[in-house]
Amino acid sequence: MHFADRLHERVTRLNSHLVIGVDPDPRRLFGHDSLLLKAFPRRDMSYILEKFCFMALEAAAETACAVKPQAAFFESMGIPGLEVLKRLVDGARSRGIPVIFDAKRGDIGNTAHAYAEAYLGPNAWLRVDALTVNPYLGPDTLEPFIQAANSSETGLFVLVKTSNPGSGAFQDALMSDGRTLYSKVAEAVDEAGAHNVGECGYSNIGAVCGATYPQELGILRKLMPRTVFLVPGYGAQGGTAGDVVEAFNPGGTGAIVSASRSIIFAYQKKDAEPDPEVMSLAVLSAAKAAKEDIEKAAALKSRLNTST
Repeated sequence: MHFADRLHERVTRLNSHLVIGVDPDPRRLFGHDSLLLKAFPRRDMSYILEKFCFMALEAAAETACAVKPQAAFFESMGIPGLEVLKRLVDGARSRGIPVIFDAKRGDIGNTAHAYAEAYLGPNAWLRVDALTVNPYLGPDTLEPFIQAANSSETGLFVLVKTSNPGSGAFQDALMSDGRTLYSKVAEAVDEAGAHNVGECGYSNIGAVCGATYPQELGILRKLMPRTVFLVPGYGAQGGTAGDVVEAFNPGGTGAIVSASRSIIFAYQKKDAEPDPEVMSLAVLSAAKAAKEDIEKAAALKSRLNTST
């Protein structure tokens, strides 16, 4: 099934546009005040990491349209981290939860092809449903990823306007024709996606557009009407449900909103007890609250469209 159709089916079935980002920062997982270390004394790093990841996964099974593991944190823990990442990906896919691998890969020629095969290829050891990619080396860096995604019914999310405070230094730069660089990238993403649109009306080539830039979200939505937006920056980075409204198309479709730290570390509170069941419930409760908040944004877009 087409990637956008798979994603749309889960969004519709769960009534959720929430993506749970799985960011196992070792400094928080294994710091001196880690509640996980207290909950599972004398356990090794792999065990603690897997417990953390599967708390997030179980919350996602009930509340989220996708999970988004962040490559760097798993890679920083070496082979044990990659082994847990593999179990997380396999566990998500076995539960029917799409996996968006946040690796931001981007290179040229054979290297780009190798990255695409590593994550999107039919025989990939770590096969995921979608991959974040960096387009700023130029169109030739995207082509191997697009070819792999099209042939394997997977997806891409291309960095267009990212949520970090410094994104404007390059992405907002004005070109000779008066357009911003991020607008040029957006137009290229829309054109690339035009050749593979699913039954739901969206392409398998998505865009990463940050919640921390709500005005730009409106501009980008007009430039990419058939593109699924992956919207980071909600929650711990300061983005709100009100900020993501313009990421949605009329009808409240076309965007999925990522929350990570505000959910996955919800158990880590002052005076909290190191009880695994209570900790899991804290993560699930935070996921439910984020889901409800984001659905209000999608519904608001639908109402605004109806009133106009």
